[in-house]
Amino acid sequence: MLTLGLGQRHSSPANSKTRAGVLAIAALATVVSTSTARATPARAASGPRAADTTLLAGQWLALLGGYTATPQTPIQHVVIIQKENRSFDEYFGRFPGADGATQGTMHDGTIVQLGTTPDPLPNDINHSEASFRLAYDGGKMDGFDLEKGAFSSSGQNLAYTQMREEQIPNYWAYARRYALGDRMFASYKGMSFGNNLFTVAAQSGQYDDSNGNRYPIAHPQGGGLRTGLTTWGCDDPPTALVLMRGPDGKESRQFPCFSFNGLPNLLDQYGVSWHYYEPVNGPGSHPKHNALHALNPVFSNPSLWSRVVPVPQFIQDAQAGSLPAVSWVLGVNDEHTPRTACAGENETVSFVNAVMQGPDWPSTVIIMTWDEWGGFYDHVPPPQVDAVSYGFRVPLLVISPFTKRGGGSDGGYISHLFYSHESPLKLIETNWNLPNLTPKDAASNDMMDFFDFGAVSKAPLILQPRACPALTLAQKTAIARDPGDY
Repeated sequence: MLTLGLGQRHSSPANSKTRAGVLAIAALATVVSTSTARATPARAASGPRAADTTLLAGQWLALLGGYTATPQTPIQHVVIIQKENRSFDEYFGRFPGADGATQGTMHDGTIVQLGTTPDPLPNDINHSEASFRLAYDGGKMDGFDLEKGAFSSSGQNLAYTQMREEQIPNYWAYARRYALGDRMFASYKGMSFGNNLFTVAAQSGQYDDSNGNRYPIAHPQGGGLRTGLTTWGCDDPPTALVLMRGPDGKESRQFPCFSFNGLPNLLDQYGVSWHYYEPVNGPGSHPKHNALHALNPVFSNPSLWSRVVPVPQFIQDAQAGSLPAVSWVLGVNDEHTPRTACAGENETVSFVNAVMQGPDWPSTVIIMTWDEWGGFYDHVPPPQVDAVSYGFRVPLLVISPFTKRGGGSDGGYISHLFYSHESPLKLIETNWNLPNLTPKDAASNDMMDFFDFGAVSKAPLILQPRACPALTLAQKTAIARDPGDY
């Protein structure tokens, strides 16, 4: 088994190419690499990744034809749409055939029916690691009412609410036609930043030996988060710091710019095209949930950073049939409360429609994930495998002509296998026969359970955006003033 570049080849489809020439090129590339000074020390190896000389050797192999990242399935494009702060039970707890709940237990043993989630929510519900511990309560899942903001100022129990189908009808329509996963768990048991890192790097720092294997347990702050910190990462002001925790449990702070690699480094090494489509940084819009800003090997590489482009370009590329092999899509309407699910769903529909109406649809898989639970109730205890993982369940939609035909009313399939934020990365690695980034994605499910490549392709489902309820002046003001404390 030949191992190349940034990761370890744990398992992948067999490569039928002759290895003799490849090994000769690798030997030559290693000689060249050891005699050539590196210009970017930020790429220093960490965790299970190979040394920089192997990285360069892998690049030589890709350039000289020793390795070709060819899709192993009919999937030619993977699109990952990132959303914010909803639990599985809050969005799909009432979906037929899924493992959902319509009632929950509070910390005093009271069983309550899950009410209807207001849209917009009058206030955000805390979703820090401390809130996770309260809600999880040793696996009893009965402490969501103890989270800060669980109750509105008028006394409404917000944490124990869920959406009805008529509130997110298009998401339910996608689940009925294509596929839904009801065992998708956040990779980190806390707020967004750590989970955002997992979505692009299969870690949040715990495999980075060069930084003491520390990982963030909060969001970057600098000059006060409420003063307008709109990115989290290497482009933050020099005063920005993020709270970190080491393997020994000790906490410290550092500038939120890390030296470990992300999947874009691996894709670039093996010649797999990619883009990250992000919101423009401006009034009412920010790219803070694009964790590539925090990965110096991507952020400080002009060639790689040129592939981080404004999100409106996604619709243009999809309609023109010029999507790269891998796309991350971060919209403006991310559904983080008090922002509305309605506006977020409408934006998602515009993304999906663009793919379905373009020439790339027959070979595309769209994956929709939400980064963490946002304080909302979920009844399934997440496995606790270490100090980082896992957080509560979040929704997972897979939209593709390749999804299996299931027992749903429109042929939708429900996968009951375990997934996390590393799973889409594992799908990409498996499909393009790539090494893994960390032990996390190496051990992840590759999502192939969702697909039946021999079946008749499912037709596109072109949906219409819906008219969202009018917001009051107070609601608009609350959304405008939301500090983005995600």
